[in-house]
Amino acid sequence: PRCKVTVADFDAKQQARATDPASQADATRADFDADRRRQEKKRQWLEERQKIEERGERRKQVADALEDAPAELKKMIAPMFHIRIVEKFLWDTREECLRRKESFVETLRTDPKVLSELENFADNYRAGGEARMEDLERQMQALERARALEEEKKQEVQPAAIDVHTLKELLEYAQQCRFEGNEKFKEGLYEDALFIYTQGDEVMKQWRVDGENLKNERKWLMDNHLTCLKNKSQAALNLELFQTALEAADAALAIDEEDHKAWYRKVQAQKGLGNFKGAEESLARLEDVAQWCPDRRRILRDCDTERRRLKIARAKHRSSTQEMLGRAFEAGVFSLDRERELEEASKALEGPPARSAPKIEQGPAKPAPQPIKAPEEPRPLERKITLTARLAGDLMDELAEAYAQKWFQARVRKCARDSGFERSVFLMRLKDVAFRVQKPVLEKWGFEGTEQGVREMTAAIRDHAANGDMPEWLKAKQDRCLELLYGGKEGGMLDILTQ
Repeated sequence: PRCKVTVADFDAKQQARATDPASQADATRADFDADRRRQEKKRQWLEERQKIEERGERRKQVADALEDAPAELKKMIAPMFHIRIVEKFLWDTREECLRRKESFVETLRTDPKVLSELENFADNYRAGGEARMEDLERQMQALERARALEEEKKQEVQPAAIDVHTLKELLEYAQQCRFEGNEKFKEGLYEDALFIYTQGDEVMKQWRVDGENLKNERKWLMDNHLTCLKNKSQAALNLELFQTALEAADAALAIDEEDHKAWYRKVQAQKGLGNFKGAEESLARLEDVAQWCPDRRRILRDCDTERRRLKIARAKHRSSTQEMLGRAFEAGVFSLDRERELEEASKALEGPPARSAPKIEQGPAKPAPQPIKAPEEPRPLERKITLTARLAGDLMDELAEAYAQKWFQARVRKCARDSGFERSVFLMRLKDVAFRVQKPVLEKWGFEGTEQGVREMTAAIRDHAANGDMPEWLKAKQDRCLELLYGGKEGGMLDILTQ
């Protein structure tokens, strides 16, 4: 049977709690926590209510501003006016017009970028309703967060003044990073070495040494930072992370522009990125710096060797495939010609070399070998799907998101290394790797999950590049997609293919 609690029992418990200090402390803490939770919930509720009120006020102001808009414009906006992403876009546009002292309605009617964005919202709303708009909002929020992170990374860290005691600890830390990084480098663990050198760089660039009486300490810090940056650049070169190596070499030259090792690493990084002109300019600068070095003969001898290597590398990339692949890039990744050129490159690379027929003695007749069956020609392209410019931009955003996956970037960079940074070999191998990430996007957008679907997708997007009049915002999306497809700036192929 259930035990019944009487009023007397409750009063006894209350009396015991009142006389027990531990119980009093627990009760006080529990009351405090409960009160804090109530205050937090109240704060969140007030913030949410304020946001709702602000949104309602903004909606009212935008609706008033749209009173004088043409009927066609109202007809396009009205069904989706309640969507949050549309409200925000209209509000931001109105605020920008007020700042520039321009007419809000005229901007909606005549500004091609604003009108294109509204048409994009309308197309998405008609295609998938509110669910599609929510997906679009999440995508835009993700892009805004990515842009914010990029802007944050671009902001330079202003070094703070350091005191003597902190400087001592910093120099000890720098020496430790240098020692541990060098040990990892000697063992061939270049990724670990790069991580350690990067840690040292990130810490040292946060500080500066002020004061005339601390000249020696300032030199110690700069020398340690310079060594760390050069080591970081070399580790990145060994990993073929040429963009990272170039940035580290430039940072080292910002500390000491006469450091010949930093210049040499910069030459190596620029050559790895395919920037042969910049590498030759840096090499000439290295020769000037070497005139004042004690071992200038050795450095100049190394410069002559490197210049010959640069000439060989430049000639290698101006081989017979340059014209063919140059056309492929001009057409872009969304070109039908690219598929045919890749097939030609594949046949040229995989086919056996031509040989002269050797002379043999006449013998008994042998049955003629069966002719090799020619590969089946791709079936004619059948267009079933067309895309507006905005939908084409959304498709390229999804492709860029797929290409940005870490595993795909690693595979593309490995393809570049395995192909010896040969354009034709790289593009041939890239085709199969890229199809793995393209297939889910193709099927999501209604294309076939086959090479035929890739051809139809490229044709649908290429429609907006006819006569070279692709909008700038769409061209920017295409360039971003190409950059990720080719392994990014650090992959080593982007500059080679765009040269």
